[in-house]
Amino acid sequence: MTNRAHHRARVAVITLTGAAVLAFGTPAVADEGDEDIEQPPGYEAPAPPEVDPEAAGLMLTDGASLAEPRVLDVKFITEDLGTGESDTETPEETPDATPGEPEEETPEDPDDGQAPAGGGGGQREEQTGGTHKFTLQTDVLFAENSADLSSAAEEALLEVAAAIEEYQPARVNIFGFTDDQGDYDYGLALSEDRARNTQQVLLGLIEDPSGIEFNVRGYSEDYPLYDNATEDGRQRNRRVEISWPTTE
Repeated sequence: MTNRAHHRARVAVITLTGAAVLAFGTPAVADEGDEDIEQPPGYEAPAPPEVDPEAAGLMLTDGASLAEPRVLDVKFITEDLGTGESDTETPEETPDATPGEPEEETPEDPDDGQAPAGGGGGQREEQTGGTHKFTLQTDVLFAENSADLSSAAEEALLEVAAAIEEYQPARVNIFGFTDDQGDYDYGLALSEDRARNTQQVLLGLIEDPSGIEFNVRGYSEDYPLYDNATEDGRQRNRRVEISWPTTE
């Protein structure tokens, strides 16, 4: 091949290389303010978008105002029913008075320590917030510092058993509580023993309890309903709560 032929072939390669660069475009351009980057011929920086500060979507409606920031100080107990272990957590809201949710169930943490109107008896029945609940004073069910049910306990639990048979709940919670007198761990064991013994009596009073899942726990002095500084308040806090969720 002559020198001229070699020269023509080299020019063709250079020309094709330049065409390939133009076909695939130039590398991505950095920030507009970077003066070291050379812009391609004919490049025009895009105009910044216009924002209308008076746009309706950016304004509060008449009479509206931003809410004041606040911190919620609440807690509940997340329970692993397989192991019986529990952890205290701080989620978004306090659970309802008696458990209505099947996964996270805790007793109530009331707003005040005052007895409700009509309360004070040995047994109280309530239907609030999608929950059917019986509250029984342990002084009626048990002797002092004992988990053995008294002779009057079965009579007191007959009404509870009748309601369970009527509503046929799939899950029943039985929670035991004490006042704040004495050792916490002792109260924890006593309240759980009382809850479990209450369950055993109910099993004998319900015609067919085989389809019911029981959630039985003792909470010692936690979740007081009334003021533990008074004898009346302590008496009311010594209780067993039997509840189940209802759609009514």
